[in-house]
Amino acid sequence: MSLKQTVYFMALVGAIAGLTCWAVQSWIGDFVRIPQTQFTVLVTALMGALIAGMTVGFADRWTADRVVAKWVAVGVVLGALAGNAGGLLYLPILSGIMQSTTSGRVALLGRPMTWLIAGGLIGLVTGLRWFGVNRLRSVHAMLGGLIGGGLGGLLFTFLGSAEFFQALAFMLSGMGITLGVALAPVLLRSGVLQFISSADPRAQNKYGSPQQEWVVQEGDRFVIGNQGYERNMTIYARAVDIYIPDAMMVPWHAVLFASRKRFYIQQHGDNIGPQGQPLSPLQVNRVNVTSTRELRDGDEIVLGQTLLRFASRKQGAAALQMEGMLA
Repeated sequence: MSLKQTVYFMALVGAIAGLTCWAVQSWIGDFVRIPQTQFTVLVTALMGALIAGMTVGFADRWTADRVVAKWVAVGVVLGALAGNAGGLLYLPILSGIMQSTTSGRVALLGRPMTWLIAGGLIGLVTGLRWFGVNRLRSVHAMLGGLIGGGLGGLLFTFLGSAEFFQALAFMLSGMGITLGVALAPVLLRSGVLQFISSADPRAQNKYGSPQQEWVVQEGDRFVIGNQGYERNMTIYARAVDIYIPDAMMVPWHAVLFASRKRFYIQQHGDNIGPQGQPLSPLQVNRVNVTSTRELRDGDEIVLGQTLLRFASRKQGAAALQMEGMLA
C-alpha cells in the first residue's frame, strides 16, 4: 500500500470508529437511562476502545501477515482505559468550570476540554503499538488525538443540537487520532523503503500491487524478516516490523535504522552463521553486506529473493537541485 493510500484508509478507519461510537451511544441513550456524568465516561471509553482496536487491526492487516487478535484486544483495553480516564476528568471540569462559573463562555469550554483530553489520551495509548519502532509515534498519535478531540468537542458544543453535527464531531475525533498515527510519520519522513519485486509469489502478491512503501523517519529502527505472527510472543508489538513472506529470508533477516539524518542497514544477528557468514543474502547494489552499510538515495536492496529500493527525501531533493544548477 502506498503512503497516500495508507493515510486515506487510516483516516477512513478513524471516521468509521467515531461514527460507530456515535451510533452506539445514541442507541444506549434512547433505551437506557444513565446519569449524564456516567454516560460521558461510558462514551469516551467506547470511543477509545473502538479507535484503538480498529487502528491496530487495520495497520497490522496491511503491514504484517494478518490481524493478531491479542494485539487488537490489548489496543481495545488500553483505548477503553484511556477513554475512561478522559471521561473521569470530565467530573472535576464539570464541577470546577462548567457549574461554578457565572460566565457562559467559560462554561462552554468545559466540553471541548473533555474531548481534547480524552482524544489525546486515546491517541497516546494507540501510538504505543509502534513504541518499539520509534517512541515519537506515541507523541504524534497524542497530538493528533488532541487536535481531533478538540475540534470534535468544539463542533459538538456549538453545533451539537442536530444529530448530523454530533456524528460529525465523533468522526472528527476519530480521524484526528488515526491521522496522528499515520500522517505525522509520512509528513516527517526522511526516507522511504519501496517494494519493487520478489521471486516468491507470496511476497509479490502481498506487496506488488499496489506497491508497498514503508516510511522511515529519524529514530526509527525496523527489523526485517519473514517471521509469522504465530511465533511472536510480545504483547503489543511485533518482533519483526517489516514482514516479507519470502522463503529465502530468515525470520530475523536485517535491521534498517535512521540516526542523525543518515540511514543504515545491517545483518540481523540471527542471520549470521557460526563462521560469521550470512545465512541468507543481504545485498546493496549487488554488493554483499557483511556488517553495517550506509544507504543512499536510489540504493537497491536484495533480501532473499526480494528486491527493495531505498529513497532518501533529503538526498533526492539535493540531487534534483544539483541537476538544476548544472543544467
